[in-house]
Amino acid sequence: MTYFQLAIGLLIMLCMIIRPFLYKPAARDFPAEMSAAFTSAWLVAGLVVSFPIFGHLLTLEDLLSPYALLSVVKGAFLWWLIKLQQVVNKESTSSSVFFGFIALALGSLVNNLFFHEGLKFIQLGCICAFGLLGILFVLKGDARRLSDKGKIAFGIIVVLVASFSVTDHLAIPKIGWYPHLLFSSVIMFGAALLHGISKQDFCKIFSRFDLAGAGSFYVVSEFLIIYSSINLLPVSFVAVFMRLAAPVVMVVSAIKYREQSWHNQLVFGTSALLLALPLIFS
Repeated sequence: MTYFQLAIGLLIMLCMIIRPFLYKPAARDFPAEMSAAFTSAWLVAGLVVSFPIFGHLLTLEDLLSPYALLSVVKGAFLWWLIKLQQVVNKESTSSSVFFGFIALALGSLVNNLFFHEGLKFIQLGCICAFGLLGILFVLKGDARRLSDKGKIAFGIIVVLVASFSVTDHLAIPKIGWYPHLLFSSVIMFGAALLHGISKQDFCKIFSRFDLAGAGSFYVVSEFLIIYSSINLLPVSFVAVFMRLAAPVVMVVSAIKYREQSWHNQLVFGTSALLLALPLIFS
């Protein structure tokens, strides 16, 4: 890994540290569907604004490609993911980020066993260890105090995020990152419209500072993550840096929201960082 790749990875990590705390007020003050709605609305707005810059990346061939169906599937799942993630975030911010370690391991295993992602043995071993650490967090960490509804949401989230590793790995090289993000975002916004957004709620998406801030930050960070996945880093490495935000989020959550004890959170967070070292310096 070059120093430039490391810098990009750390920037992705910083974005993922900030995200859950921007979304926490929305999880507390609004139904979970509202977060999926404002995220998709801001994504579509960001894509419209950026079209003069990136529009040339979209071709008729991309629209007709069977791989575009993977983007469609991701968009529908992404709406569901953000809704469920806010259900978990309302109960436990730590759990709303630590699930990613199990999803990372599951997605990477599928990519390497069936779709030739080509990670080295030590890299794949560390990623699988992340998964075991995530399972341990369910048993001994803050996730164990989730309600039955929260635990069901947690389990579904793991499967959804693992599927994103596969759809990104397969679709982005074939149709490009911009069409992939465009198709998935439009479908996600369509799902929000089908669920029903009142005119009042739609106005809040762009007029309330907290919702606009969270939505616009999501757009910028998602552009960075998707672009990096095809041009700068392997998909699994991007996923690793995204998950490395969890230790910081967990410690802050322990102090700010009284989620478990800070030393319990720190043990899980430090373990995750140690497992990441062989990946970063391999």
